[in-house]
Amino acid sequence: MAMTAPAKADALARPEALATAALELFSTRGVDGVSMDDIAAGAGVTKGSLYWHYSSKREIVLAACGQYYLRWRENMSAAVDSAGTAFGRLEAAVDFSVRSCLLDDGNRVFTTEIVAISLTDEDVRASWAGFLDETERLFLGLAHRAVGAGELECDDVDRAVDLLLAAMEGVKQMALFRPQYSEASKATRTTDGLLSLLGTRTS
Repeated sequence: MAMTAPAKADALARPEALATAALELFSTRGVDGVSMDDIAAGAGVTKGSLYWHYSSKREIVLAACGQYYLRWRENMSAAVDSAGTAFGRLEAAVDFSVRSCLLDDGNRVFTTEIVAISLTDEDVRASWAGFLDETERLFLGLAHRAVGAGELECDDVDRAVDLLLAAMEGVKQMALFRPQYSEASKATRTTDGLLSLLGTRTS
């Protein structure tokens, strides 16, 4: 029997679109607050189509992480590429991180949820650890280039980047209990404070 048009479209639903729909829902309602039915409805497909691509909620959580990483790469690249100097690129990366991690409520909800899930799920933890490794490589590269260009003075770039990343995570966690940390009016001060951990701007 031939498939109806809606059924055919349902069967051809792209896994990436399903993962993106899940990411949007997780970012507003948290992972526990979203069911597979909710994800299917959000993507405009049947539950059967969702299960065709993802056999469990855990699988789609991992896929949503993948979509988050992709979005982060695109947005971070756009922010960094808009700067004209080595230090400017580093500053843009820190500023983007502050604004996305603190001012974007959905981002903060999703990433905090994933960190919590990572406490008990080895695969989610490995996925997020890989993303943190990528973030670290980005900041190490930007910081080393700023030092090499004579625009940043830093005695130990590797250690400084370690502190920067730890401080970013700490500020994000503190925003759960100190909402004022995520006020737009404080973003520039937070960015400047984080940049100071990397050393002294020389030009």
